[in-house]
Amino acid sequence: MIEIKLPPSAARQSAFKLIRWGLYPVVVVWVAACLIYGINNPELLQPTQMIKGGVMMSVLFFCEWYVPYETRWGMTGEYLLKRDLVFVLVNGVTFGVISTGITMVGIYVSGFSDGPMAGQSLLLQVVTGLLVFEALQYTTHRMMHESRGPLTNFLWRTHAIHHLPKQLYLVMHVVFHPFNAVIVRLLVQLTPIWLLGYDPVAVFVMGSLIALQGTISHFNVDIRLGWLNYLVVGPELHRYHHSANSNEAVNYGVALPVYDLIFGTFEYKPGVAPA
Repeated sequence: MIEIKLPPSAARQSAFKLIRWGLYPVVVVWVAACLIYGINNPELLQPTQMIKGGVMMSVLFFCEWYVPYETRWGMTGEYLLKRDLVFVLVNGVTFGVISTGITMVGIYVSGFSDGPMAGQSLLLQVVTGLLVFEALQYTTHRMMHESRGPLTNFLWRTHAIHHLPKQLYLVMHVVFHPFNAVIVRLLVQLTPIWLLGYDPVAVFVMGSLIALQGTISHFNVDIRLGWLNYLVVGPELHRYHHSANSNEAVNYGVALPVYDLIFGTFEYKPGVAPA
């Protein structure tokens, strides 16, 4: 049977153009507003985090359904129920246990050492925190893909599940082995924050920025970041990390492409979808 593809309606064509260039700035403004509110109301960081994420994900899910970048990459009910929700639940519990354990240990140890970043300005804490996180994350992530040996083979096996699906959409951000969650959350994200003595507000800001880029990088919508692709990791960069062509399956950064640019693992082809 020959499939006939009808051109999108005028309304949908307008939505494509508006979302392509306008959605990311709107999401950034929303996240920034929540960050400002959280900074000014530190006692409300957790509810602010939940509201910020809930509104953002609702908007992104709607756009992914209405104007998908690639229909064949889209979320289906079968995969959502049989595969994705299992990872959401299991990794959610894993994150919760790890976070609780690290917090308890951190409270105890903080009585002996505040860490070198304690008392520094919020901007300095956020900038250095993101650079430290990306350095550890980039190193671990690249080792998972490129190095081979007993340790790195184990690391790859904990990470490979994330690359098995042929789809790429929002929920794929949390589709990975629980051991991968332990490695990323415990060693790469939480431990440096605890050892260096970051303030809760700085952790809130850093976590929000990492979550924003990590989530939107798996977004199955044709949003364009232009020159911002050299500053932050969005879908135009991260799609290539999931490419079936190993020569272009690089871009190991999660939030910032700084180390990809430095070490020659940066891949960016504006307007071109990877295999």
